[in-house]
Amino acid sequence: MALILVFLLPRCATVPRAPIQEPLSAQTVNKIIAAIQEQEDKVSSFYAHGRLTAGAWYGQSEANFLVVGLKKPFKMKIEITQAWGQPILHVLIDQERLEILSFKDTTLYLAPFTTESLSRFFPSIIDPEFVWGTLRGYPNLLKHDRARSLRNDQITLYQAGDVEVEVIDLHPESHMPRLVRFPGKPVTLSFFDFQDSKGIKYAREVGVSQKGEQRRLTLHNATVVFNRAIPEQIFFIEKPPAFETRTLE
Repeated sequence: MALILVFLLPRCATVPRAPIQEPLSAQTVNKIIAAIQEQEDKVSSFYAHGRLTAGAWYGQSEANFLVVGLKKPFKMKIEITQAWGQPILHVLIDQERLEILSFKDTTLYLAPFTTESLSRFFPSIIDPEFVWGTLRGYPNLLKHDRARSLRNDQITLYQAGDVEVEVIDLHPESHMPRLVRFPGKPVTLSFFDFQDSKGIKYAREVGVSQKGEQRRLTLHNATVVFNRAIPEQIFFIEKPPAFETRTLE
């Protein structure tokens, strides 16, 4: 009878242990870093258009965007319009110079290309170093002295003195960049739905969020075209006659 009761009484459930996350090997880390750098080296220019969503951004929650970028010399032209075509902002980055034509303010703003200048118009602080990777749809690597993995889905880049400069979370299956953080900076980038265009990888969805604030801007790329010749006249903003000009420090 005692033996029967042993089998009939409910047994204590064994709590499964979480699998130990072994860090990536140095060889795998080097391979992933080389692949990210290779993607960066493959692109000299691009243009893209799609949809931008953000919470209560510039009086809008959703808008269309068109962006044209040239790596050397660094130039970027961005046009943001309402869904029905009414322009909102035209942005020109020409190396160290920034021009923003605001149709809401009927003003052309002139400023140096800095984080502070951009943060006046965008819901998250976008450091100039990250603009190319964000709009191109693939993260770039900051200058670093070494790379190390502490988890099987993450790589951290360090400068001298073990200073963390960039943390890259990876999609587990593909090892493609998923989330990029910059210690000491409030911005986080996310990359989803990767596509391949003749060997060039890009994310169809790129998110920009700001730590400590309920701010997030998401780019939904409908079309991205790489390495086409871009006419110089693209990188120009024409101010309407009734608009004023203001210089920002």
